[in-house]
Amino acid sequence: MRLGLIHFFFAIALQGGELPLVVREVQEMDAFQLQTYGKVDKKLVPESSALWASQQNPGVFWTLSDSGNKPEIIPIHSDGSLAWGTKGIAIKGTKNYDWEAITGDAEGNMVVADVGNNISNRRQLNLYLFKEPSAQNPEVTVVKTISFIWPDQKEFPDSELKHDCESVFKIKGNIYFLTKHRRDTLTELWRIDIPKANEPAQLTKVAQFDAKGMVTDASVSPDGKSLALLTYRAVWVITLPLTGENIFNGPMAYAPLSPPLLSWQIEGCAWLDAQNLLVSSEQGDLFKIPLSALKAVK
Repeated sequence: MRLGLIHFFFAIALQGGELPLVVREVQEMDAFQLQTYGKVDKKLVPESSALWASQQNPGVFWTLSDSGNKPEIIPIHSDGSLAWGTKGIAIKGTKNYDWEAITGDAEGNMVVADVGNNISNRRQLNLYLFKEPSAQNPEVTVVKTISFIWPDQKEFPDSELKHDCESVFKIKGNIYFLTKHRRDTLTELWRIDIPKANEPAQLTKVAQFDAKGMVTDASVSPDGKSLALLTYRAVWVITLPLTGENIFNGPMAYAPLSPPLLSWQIEGCAWLDAQNLLVSSEQGDLFKIPLSALKAVK
């Protein structure tokens, strides 16, 4: 049933006053065929699971590998070549349980999110906050660790498998997550409030959205006006509201994606420039997606 030409909600009344589920209509369209734009050195980045465009180091994109790999971040160019040095930059005093996301801001603050939780059985998730390295100072020396758990998770593992996460981003100084569900196509938007010393982190769920797939990354444009949201088979670009956190209710565009058969696991998304996105796969390919390939949704 269509409920308006602009957008519609499914306002589902669940126990505990569950937030409305935002559902947007997308046009039927051919999938955008991803073609290799660059290649990442698999020896240096075994599984590119995240991507973020530096604002302090123009032309540099930060990436990382997920569980079982080194606790380090790697600066690359858009063609996949290493930006500076001969190796990744270690985040000292940390362990890569399941690093899945990376973000930062124009002031040089960076965040690595150890939030991968494939079967929703982890009892501690971690954020690592630090100052962005540079070619002149290619080290991370001070790391602030924020540990937390999803406040609504009551069983471990979660039978609904909805407490995985592969995306983190910042809007106006606030840090947000989008969850990755394995039994449906929904995602939940959470805000984490960074605690003062000796206080627990506070998480607040602020929205629910039908992403029509499992969310694998998200990235805010350098001008702070748009959010790119990636799934394994689609990309959304959302115009962010001037105020408030109702990010799924405004203008947005969408495109289904068709990656190469042997490079299907697309998990990193960054802004190449104002008109193009850069997407990475765990198999080592980089792809460019022009915003012109997306179509407006209702």
